[in-house]
Amino acid sequence: MVVVRLAAEAPATRCLRCRRGLTAAASISAGYGPGCRARIRTAALATSSAEFTAAQVTRPRELLADGGLIPTSRAGVYQSVSSDGAATYLTHRAGCTCPAGTRGNGRTCYHRAAARILGATGKAA
Repeated sequence: MVVVRLAAEAPATRCLRCRRGLTAAASISAGYGPGCRARIRTAALATSSAEFTAAQVTRPRELLADGGLIPTSRAGVYQSVSSDGAATYLTHRAGCTCPAGTRGNGRTCYHRAAARILGATGKAA
């Protein structure tokens, strides 16, 4: 008997930022290794104080903590998950395909803010 495991069932065993293998249970559940988590936290604090208000940084931090910003094969482009988990969008620090990102009202959607925070870590996927 051969058991086939679907990719969606298995947790991520590679860091979502640097693509290194993850072995610790805490790292696998977070989707990031300890070094990348520290870099993301540091970049979030630096980016938040420079570009965004405290309220504008809460959702991007949650998105990153939940592993909702997934690198694509293109450098600096991520697939981001909507707040309800029903849709995904292509996100870059300069633009996003979500409804808030396509309105053009001068505001930055939280997906773009998360991409900026992740890009500030020095490792654009």
